[in-house]
Amino acid sequence: MKKKYFLVALFVVVGIVGFAGVEYFPVAENNAISTTLDSVVTRRDLRRSFFDKREILVVYGAKDEALQEQYKNILHELSLLDVTRSRRSAKVKYISAEEVTEESLNNSIVFLVGAVEENSLIKKYMSDTPFQVLDSEIKIGERQVPNNNSILGVCFYPSPTDPKIPFSFLTGTDAQEVFMVFAEKVAERGLSFYRQNLEYEVYENNERLVMGDFNADWGIEGSTFFNFATGTRVLLDTDDFKFIDHQKAIKADDVAQWEANVTATKAKVVNFVKGKNTPKITYNFYTCTEEKGLMTGNTDHSTFDTITNSVHTIVNKIYTNNNIGRDNALLLHHLIGESAKDIITYGLPIYFTDTWQMRGYKYWAARLVESENTFTISELLDNSFMDMESSLIRDCMAGAFTDFLIKTWGKDTYLKRYKNLSLSEREEKSLETKWQHYLRELPKAHPKKKTEKKKLPYLKGFNFAHEGYSIYNGYGSQKATESLLKQKNMGSNAMAIVPYTGINDINTPTPLHFSDNAGSENDDAVVHAVSMARDMGMYTLLKPQIYVGGSWPGGIDMPTDAQWDKFHDYYYRWIRHYAFLAEIHEMDALCIGVEFTKATLSQPDAWREMIKKTRALYSGQLTYAANWGAEFEQIEFWDDLDFIGLNSYYPLSKKDNPTDEELRLQFDTVKTKIKKVYDQFKKPIVFTEIGFRSVDTPWKNPHAEADDTINEEAQSRSYEVIFEGIKDEPWCQGILWWKFPSYIEYRGEHNNAFTPNNKLAEETVRDWFTK
Repeated sequence: MKKKYFLVALFVVVGIVGFAGVEYFPVAENNAISTTLDSVVTRRDLRRSFFDKREILVVYGAKDEALQEQYKNILHELSLLDVTRSRRSAKVKYISAEEVTEESLNNSIVFLVGAVEENSLIKKYMSDTPFQVLDSEIKIGERQVPNNNSILGVCFYPSPTDPKIPFSFLTGTDAQEVFMVFAEKVAERGLSFYRQNLEYEVYENNERLVMGDFNADWGIEGSTFFNFATGTRVLLDTDDFKFIDHQKAIKADDVAQWEANVTATKAKVVNFVKGKNTPKITYNFYTCTEEKGLMTGNTDHSTFDTITNSVHTIVNKIYTNNNIGRDNALLLHHLIGESAKDIITYGLPIYFTDTWQMRGYKYWAARLVESENTFTISELLDNSFMDMESSLIRDCMAGAFTDFLIKTWGKDTYLKRYKNLSLSEREEKSLETKWQHYLRELPKAHPKKKTEKKKLPYLKGFNFAHEGYSIYNGYGSQKATESLLKQKNMGSNAMAIVPYTGINDINTPTPLHFSDNAGSENDDAVVHAVSMARDMGMYTLLKPQIYVGGSWPGGIDMPTDAQWDKFHDYYYRWIRHYAFLAEIHEMDALCIGVEFTKATLSQPDAWREMIKKTRALYSGQLTYAANWGAEFEQIEFWDDLDFIGLNSYYPLSKKDNPTDEELRLQFDTVKTKIKKVYDQFKKPIVFTEIGFRSVDTPWKNPHAEADDTINEEAQSRSYEVIFEGIKDEPWCQGILWWKFPSYIEYRGEHNNAFTPNNKLAEETVRDWFTK
């Protein structure tokens, strides 16, 4: 039964969201790998070896003396850099292929670079891998891709000298092309130059066209083999612009309108700054987040590259009529450069866009004004302060601030002060008064469009967990859409999406990081998944959470009121980013916090204030996900929210082998506690989390880490008890199980994780959700 539903979902997803023209193989290749590779070597073994050493020996090879000097120069500079706190940073040593000793090769994490015929070690090491680089083609397992001066990069493969030590290489048949790609990697990533998005990548003209990961036996994994070598076409090539379309992102019939739009915008920018010569811009258009991420290493909606003078933009219905001004930023980079004040650099490109986040920066700035989420001039001009802020709110305010300065000073004065804006205390004070007046006028000129708040349905779904941290298995991926389709097939009508940040100190307030890496739960990946869920008719709850190293959010406890104030200030600056994101993309509900047991019970007024300000910014429904027990039962501010969220991990029995009746009776006791809260506040209650691992006794301590047992039947029994218990309860407005992964292969066929995916509990969920 399980397999049947999986195949249906897989068929549907390939039909709906498969890339046009992209080679995609759902079956792993079992290539014959050299017997020198120990089959027990894992990625974890290689990572552990790297983290233990934190040192890379770069072995370069080049016949041309000038190219040798170029390698030496760039590697010498790299070797002088100190290792940073990043775990991916490593000390670099270097030596030529002719000079390296066998002892160094045996004891080092080696990175080989150079043309395949000019670095003698590359052929030797590559012979134990599934790759061959020939003049006409590059062989990847059983597949071949044309070699058009292409470059092959491989990151962390078991070394033939010691399989538990990783080696990496970058090679091709054109020595100069290899060096150029290497130099760009160094310039972009410094001491993390060896890193790639996927474990092997083929580059052509500085673009990733073929890429993938290895399987457990270090052969080519078919399900993660991506080939973008076909499906790319040049739609326009003039003196000013080049349009490159990937996988039919735009129609040929639309090229003229695209050209007219970018020509008009360019004219506005050039005329404003009185510029003249600007280099030709290449526009790259992509169909989706995953495609752009795999090909460029960046999943943002739109980005620009000053080295290749190119703009890379996703064009699909999610971003219809949405220009965030990255092409303007590239133009201005060449015309007038960057300002010493980041807010000025960010603001001018946005000033020239009328459709920033669809409705324009002035419309969204007006919403920030109404909700008291603006910045003073002092804050705007403080680069360090703005670095900690939401890029979404920062960019919106940057556009508005630029508009204000140009209106206040005039274009000529603005441009004269662009590079090195500095204000005297007196000037700043005078300007601040005018700035506040400008802000107050924005809501009058750009009133809020009325939207009807979506009624809360009875929720049937899961917390949609970002278990994959590669571009191809996180929220922005085709695999994530496949997972959502499977949930829909099981009867789900809702999903909670869960972007994380992290802290390590529970007693010291610190600014919270916004997820922005390509493989993380970044904004564009979240927006992509929400859009896919909405297309399937699902109710969407944005539920940002904090991962606390060595503890949990309920452990956060500030020693003084002043530190609590600072903590809540940092937290609000983080959560309002998601409120703004949810408002822009019309998500149905927002969870303002998750399991801050000490914070909510000791500082209720701070939470009431955050809820008030968030409600002024966000039009959808608001909830909070309280931890089971004291927090859920004692929170004071439930009446400020639209519905009550309960993360329910109440134990159902202390016994190893309780009867179903005993489990049901204990859940009745839990329901009595839930109903007491409902009776007090008269707000619908949703299980924002509830779950059981597939272990022998999941009912004893449902939230605990797993032991070594695997027991699908015990998990399914627990699910059945909960479903039976909440049936027809008037206080219950639904359930979001913890959890369902962003890719359905997560943890394999047999595991003791929380997910019911591919387990007996999957059928239990389907039975109840489809009633």
